[in-house]
Amino acid sequence: MYKHSSIALLLAVSLLGGCKTLDSVSNIVSSNKASPEQIQAAYNKAQAAYQEAQQALGLSAEEALSEYDSERTAKADKLWQSLQEDFAELRANPAESLESASLFSSDTKADEVMAASQEIVSLIAAAQSAKQAIVSVLEPIRSHFAVLDKLSTQQHFERRYARLEERHQDLKEMLVAGKREQVEGYLPELQSQLHALEQDAAEHYFLGNVLEDVTRLANSDKAEVLPTVYQDVKATAESAQSFIRQNVRAYDDIEHRVNLAELQVKRMEQLFAEHMRRKAAIDDKRSEAPLLALEAQLLEMTNKAGLGDLRHLSFSEQLEAINNKL
Repeated sequence: MYKHSSIALLLAVSLLGGCKTLDSVSNIVSSNKASPEQIQAAYNKAQAAYQEAQQALGLSAEEALSEYDSERTAKADKLWQSLQEDFAELRANPAESLESASLFSSDTKADEVMAASQEIVSLIAAAQSAKQAIVSVLEPIRSHFAVLDKLSTQQHFERRYARLEERHQDLKEMLVAGKREQVEGYLPELQSQLHALEQDAAEHYFLGNVLEDVTRLANSDKAEVLPTVYQDVKATAESAQSFIRQNVRAYDDIEHRVNLAELQVKRMEQLFAEHMRRKAAIDDKRSEAPLLALEAQLLEMTNKAGLGDLRHLSFSEQLEAINNKL
């Protein structure tokens, strides 16, 4: 549909171009010598040109060309407003088709309608060409921004996002101005910057809460009481972080690794809760070893019961799960 409409529009430009240079109605005959048939022919040409302009503007709206070339489409819209008034007058008095448009012009009223129509069609054709260039050259960039939007990037990395978005707009304007080769030369750098931003955005989106938990645990008594467990938490989080940055769109695998990191955080919280419950009975300085021994026993039991790793649950919850399985 897009290609067909493009071809039709370009043909219209060619046809209308011929109207002014080869078939100008002012060259048919002067108005005082024109026959009714000649006047009608002039009006018909003007009407056909007007309809072509109308169709071009319809295509412009359908394809949202103003989003790609606002300057040309705005100029076409402004011309259309004036053209509508001129053609309305001509339609009301077709007999005036071969009359002079003004005292200072040799063009007829029909010529004037045709010229404005041709300019509108030419502007829309140029805007459509600009859109085609933008879509074909900048589609990877547009797609990258779509991914960034899904990761709430603009909210958390506002300045970087705005800077790259502005650069994207600059490249669009360069394409509209016909500087395709220059734009293609700038693409690798922009894509590299977008990828770096996507890495940071994906890390924050998927793993941000876990990384905050790791920092919180590091600054609490929990890391001091359970240093081995904290290292497990930290290592799992760092592994997920590294995986995200290297496989930024492997979303299923990312979610799996983030889930493992979240379970390690919950595991540490549960072990510390057990520690606090046993604190009165166990020497504080030697609390981790017996807790880990008990945890290992429960892990062996849950695996044998086919329940897998339930260390993110409290000991009592693990025992309850085992009992329910038996």
